[in-house]
Amino acid sequence: MSLADRVEQTLRAYRLPGLEEALPADTFVLPHYGGYSIANIPATVAAMLGTELEGAMPPIPAELWADLADGVRHVVLVILDGVGYRYMPQMLADAGPGFRHLAEMGRLFPLTSVFPSTTVTALTTLRTGQAPLGHGFLGTRLLIGEYGVMAFMLTLGPAASKQREELLRWGWEPDEFVTAPTLAERLSAAGVPTIAYTYHHFVNGALSRIFLRGVGEVRGYAGFSDQWIDLRQTLVRHQDERVFVSAYWANFDSLSHLYGPRAEAGRADLRHLARALEEDLLDPLPAAAREGTLLMFVADHGEVSTPPARVVRLADHPDLQQMLLLPPGGETRAAFLYARPGQADGLRAYVAAHLADQFVPLETERALAAGLFGPGEATPELQRRLGDLLLLARGDSRLVGPKDLVEMPGHHGSLMPEEMLVPLLLMRLDG
Repeated sequence: MSLADRVEQTLRAYRLPGLEEALPADTFVLPHYGGYSIANIPATVAAMLGTELEGAMPPIPAELWADLADGVRHVVLVILDGVGYRYMPQMLADAGPGFRHLAEMGRLFPLTSVFPSTTVTALTTLRTGQAPLGHGFLGTRLLIGEYGVMAFMLTLGPAASKQREELLRWGWEPDEFVTAPTLAERLSAAGVPTIAYTYHHFVNGALSRIFLRGVGEVRGYAGFSDQWIDLRQTLVRHQDERVFVSAYWANFDSLSHLYGPRAEAGRADLRHLARALEEDLLDPLPAAAREGTLLMFVADHGEVSTPPARVVRLADHPDLQQMLLLPPGGETRAAFLYARPGQADGLRAYVAAHLADQFVPLETERALAAGLFGPGEATPELQRRLGDLLLLARGDSRLVGPKDLVEMPGHHGSLMPEEMLVPLLLMRLDG
């Protein structure tokens, strides 16, 4: 059995206490915060560069990476939004011989995403090394208690209108929303420069103030060509010192939402990305800049096909709506339900009677006690943010409200293997 198969077997068998019956291993994959999740990558990067990320989730088991980190000075972490582990064989088949060769010469195995398996939560974890409970960015739609509003966190505005950055105009401070120490802050304190690449229109955005807090230099790009060229030049400039470089690519996730995770458009995007990687970064990279350079590819989550015909519309369940104090929070595949006073039992009964084929209902207290959001105790504020009942999608279901897009044939957020298993590919460039 290969290393990748052994790790995948470990992840699929992993259970959380008290959730074995509700979330069986033959259907769901649970986040493995103890060493085999994306939450363990920041501490691993810190260890590779000769320091520690105190208070974070532990590193990935050393036997999976330590031999590749010997003499490392440069760590380059590329985050591919939405590229699940189950998609990797197709990606490698489409990517061209150069990238396939790197994958064969490197080391590829799966990790788990976090819960919920969604971008804002996962990216915050990848920057802090904290499980979601530790950093508090628990989903795309969140109850911001101090303003009494259900916010859509991609635009930082009310979910009812999605008016961009309206929260900031009310006085909400992104820098105070996530206060957990970041990997970039720790590396900077240890004398390691940190550089991050993101889309040019994200550079000064409020979300970047959360995701990239502590990064020494944030560089914008317009496409994968200038991203790889600029990254190559960065490695040349820092070839004689330690450096941590990260790059984020979101296009595959966007295309998967629009066309589905197996669509030709997504495959083409990764094929062109891989070709530009070879031609603009790897092939012309001088030997001196390759020396001691470890390249890491990881995804924040995967994607599930979500045909519009399988969508459950909240408007079609008026009795359920009457039991809700607020619109659902979280994700359309991992919804946080807030019961009106005295309606919690009725809410659970309704879900069991009418939605059990599409969703698993799980009491929030039970999920917290089991560690689904990570270890530790939830603050009262986070408990309020999570509501009374979690609604976890089985298969390809989604729960949508009046402002949610129905025509979205690819999505994520729940605990299906397609969205929870993500690839980690490690390769030394001086090998």
